[in-house]
Amino acid sequence: MRLAGLGAALAATTGAQSLATLAVFTLPVLATMAARDLGAEPHWLGWQVACTYAAASAASMFSGGLLRRLGPARCTQLALAAGASACLLIVGAGLAGAVIGSFLIGLGYGLTNPSASQVLARLTPPARRNRIFAVKQTGVPIGGALAGAILPGLAGAIGWRGAVLSVGAVMAAAALGCGAFRRHWDGEREPGSPVTAGALGGIVALRTRPGLGALAVISGCFSGFQLALGSTIVTMLVEEGGWAPVAAGFVASASQAVGIGARIAWGAVADWWRSGMKTLAAIGICTCLGGALLPLALGAPGPAIVLLLCLLGTCAAGWTGLLLAEAARLAAPGKAGDAAGGVLSVAFAGVVVGPSLLGAAVAATGSYSVAFGMLAVFPGLGALIAVLSLARGRRKTGA
Repeated sequence: MRLAGLGAALAATTGAQSLATLAVFTLPVLATMAARDLGAEPHWLGWQVACTYAAASAASMFSGGLLRRLGPARCTQLALAAGASACLLIVGAGLAGAVIGSFLIGLGYGLTNPSASQVLARLTPPARRNRIFAVKQTGVPIGGALAGAILPGLAGAIGWRGAVLSVGAVMAAAALGCGAFRRHWDGEREPGSPVTAGALGGIVALRTRPGLGALAVISGCFSGFQLALGSTIVTMLVEEGGWAPVAAGFVASASQAVGIGARIAWGAVADWWRSGMKTLAAIGICTCLGGALLPLALGAPGPAIVLLLCLLGTCAAGWTGLLLAEAARLAAPGKAGDAAGGVLSVAFAGVVVGPSLLGAAVAATGSYSVAFGMLAVFPGLGALIAVLSLARGRRKTGA
């Protein structure tokens, strides 16, 4: 496989995305074993997730300056090295190290997508853009699945600290390995450019590139519902549906696993329709309808609930590759990384806000399923914005 080709770039960026996601999920998966050793209760996890994604939002927004000076390969190395350093802090510096480490993981996570977008936008033919970006985004469910499948057993064998250090070692090795791509990916970098120059490229892109602002709002609407669903399925089924924890965990894993194929399938649909925005509208409508059905479905027979949650997982997790492909299409020439950073900063903000709104709705209604029915208005709003953007584009082109 030629390091300068699309295949190598896709494999490397997907691998980096998987490892960055694995780092994000490391503490959540090991929370019951690690929290009290760190001097915290397991429910602190919500704050830890908020720290991670707040840092990811900031890193995405301000990634333009780093990309311009260092190039996407070096930025990918920095992202993976940040995750490896975070693992060391989590193990060696107690609760303070876990907090700082969560910010570092978020900073690394926020750098991976702009870096990958810069490379893939340069190498991908327009007719395959949605599928290629969708394949790259399978790194997210792959990383989450690896965390759930490997880390609990590894922690049982060598302790949770050993499991965290193992993740750090793999990320450090991958950071070194990505150095092989520097000659092929970083040729357009500007070594003398100050890091602060273009650091607000994400904000500039959202303000000046037609369609990017709407795309960012869509991403925030979709991401808030997606993370709320993924992080709360088990609790909803156990506390409200009366399911056994093991069975509820299986359903949650199944709803996440379908997201791997769903991202590729939605990417193929978008290329077939030749419209990422039309596909995003379809995803939003399906997600909204699925969320609205949850309050009715929770009392239905088990297979019906499993089917609905898997269908929801297919829709709620299938949009990110399309989002990045659409951002690359709308970006200024050579600025795909800036566009991705700007859009994703809003998406990560939605990740912080969505679960918080769900918690408030649960407190107000006393029901997780009803709260999800209320939260379904957000993917519906995202779909509406996508439809309006399509109509505006047709008016401009006279179609």
